[in-house]
Amino acid sequence: MFLQWATVVIPWPRFIAQGETVMSFRFSFVLAAVCGAAVTHNNYPAVACTGAKLVAKDGSVVVGRTLEFGQPLDSSIILVPAGHKYTGTTPDGKSGMAWQVKYPFTGMNFLDQPHIIDGLNAKGLAVGLFYFPGYADYQKFDGAKADSSLAPWEFGTWMLGSFATIDEVKKGLANVRVVPTVFSKWGFVPPAHFAVTDAKGNSIVIEFVDGTMHVYDNPIGVLTNSPTFDWHLTNLRNYINLSPINVAPERIGGKLG
Repeated sequence: MFLQWATVVIPWPRFIAQGETVMSFRFSFVLAAVCGAAVTHNNYPAVACTGAKLVAKDGSVVVGRTLEFGQPLDSSIILVPAGHKYTGTTPDGKSGMAWQVKYPFTGMNFLDQPHIIDGLNAKGLAVGLFYFPGYADYQKFDGAKADSSLAPWEFGTWMLGSFATIDEVKKGLANVRVVPTVFSKWGFVPPAHFAVTDAKGNSIVIEFVDGTMHVYDNPIGVLTNSPTFDWHLTNLRNYINLSPINVAPERIGGKLG
């Protein structure tokens, strides 16, 4: 079993069909999507996203996250079928990579985009985009390689529709370039890094720093925001002695401390 939860406003679940415009239907209940996504509404402001993976004793994998951002994202649940076609965007405004969805997927979009912030495909691959300010520096755009180039907000959608496992994702990354494309509704290049988990619980983090793609195995199954993931792994060493049990009293200089 593979389940996913998230916090997001879902006023308009949407269904994308090949060759058709997005169709909207209002729901008054939480959508239990094909892949088991359970979604709730969070009304209070916060400053950072956190994602986590849990593996049950029977091997079931649960991936969850919070989604907080400094402005409304107007997210909807979208369902994208196999065969749906996408074309990437590039910094010069010309077409980037063209691809066709192999595995149907569902998840939450943003600002009426046909792309996913956080989602799950039919093979149990989950992808989440997390804000990465101050550190994201994407691969340099080369017009001669436009046919392998994607904008940052398209990268997760490409992975969801193209791969079933972490091993497949790792191999496929050699064929894509994520380039610094301005998102027109914001007026800047969105700084992001990505958490990817498959149905067996394998997990990686993908970051773009100093113009280079970095792929980290994620043994702890957790991702938040800045700084880089390798720093977070090192920083955990400062907390390995934490315990929910009170420390036994000690006598220092004859006094109980």
